[in-house]
Amino acid sequence: MIELLVAAALLVVCAVPIVEATTHAIGLAFEIENRTRATLLAQQEMEAAMGIAAEDFTQNLTKDSHDLGDGFLVKIIQNPGGLTKTVTVKVGHDTNGNASLDAGEVLVTFKTCVADMTAY
Repeated sequence: MIELLVAAALLVVCAVPIVEATTHAIGLAFEIENRTRATLLAQQEMEAAMGIAAEDFTQNLTKDSHDLGDGFLVKIIQNPGGLTKTVTVKVGHDTNGNASLDAGEVLVTFKTCVADMTAY
């Protein structure tokens, strides 16, 4: 009977770290999936913004917490600078559910400079 109790205690001592490691790995996999999805969404939004700027440089590209589906939001900020404008695309997951992309929710940030091609 004592041997059975010792074996059960050893099993518990060995199983707890394995369960903790598995739980941690699942959490990391979920975070990686969200970052990958946010990266793809940010790339799509950046390409769309660059396309719009190429067609009509004067068009306002700014978006504030625009819904991309599945809880992902995008914020696009433009800073004009004469014949160029800096475009920043931030994508994140709305973890607190307030329909606003807060600083702590941003997963990916892309930044580029776009030139007014009609000026050349």
